[in-house]
Amino acid sequence: MKKLLVIALLLCTSSAFAKYEDALKLFQENKFQESLAICAEDLVMANDFIPNSPNYKIRYLAAHNHWKLGNIESASIHFRKCMAIEKTKVDPYIDLALMLMEKNKFKEAASVAEDGLKVKDEAMLYWILGRVALFRGDYSRAKVLFEKANSIEAELYVSYNDLGIALMKLGKFGDANVAFSVAHAINPESPEINANMAYSLYKIGKSNEALPYAKKALELLPGNDRIQNLINKIEEK
Repeated sequence: MKKLLVIALLLCTSSAFAKYEDALKLFQENKFQESLAICAEDLVMANDFIPNSPNYKIRYLAAHNHWKLGNIESASIHFRKCMAIEKTKVDPYIDLALMLMEKNKFKEAASVAEDGLKVKDEAMLYWILGRVALFRGDYSRAKVLFEKANSIEAELYVSYNDLGIALMKLGKFGDANVAFSVAHAINPESPEINANMAYSLYKIGKSNEALPYAKKALELLPGNDRIQNLINKIEEK
């Protein structure tokens, strides 16, 4: 009897895993509603309270489906349930904060990021707090937060790029160019980083060096008026 019970449990686990894989595949194919339907079928509420709950990955996927569908409140509920299920995982904090920031809910995003830092000293959370500070016009605080993010994760090019923006806002164009150079070394195909490289070089009087970056930015983002205007300014020098 015990052996039959073990086999039954294994079959249930295997079936649940297969359903999750199906839901994940649908998500990757941008079929968010269909993926969400499988998540809903697979979710057992009582499992939220058991160790190593399978609900974590189901809820995490459900949260991302809701995010893609614009269901912010539902996504938030699933992300917060994930935090409660796996108290040592920081990913739900990062993703919830990113989603809130995307919706211009900067105060809420900052609060989630700060809670996440109580779980783990994570570069992305410092970057999110830096973005919030940048939005609020607190450029000195943004600079400190981006530098902290970079000290934890050396390949986080978005943080180097945003550090450069904060430094430009502080009038430190030479230092900004150094930060943009690091970002560019990591991600040379970003139109924004190329444009920022060009602008910072232009501001420190290196128009000849700036022009190739500006032209690369326009090649990556054809028809962008801001970049075209920058090229015109550089060529006038």
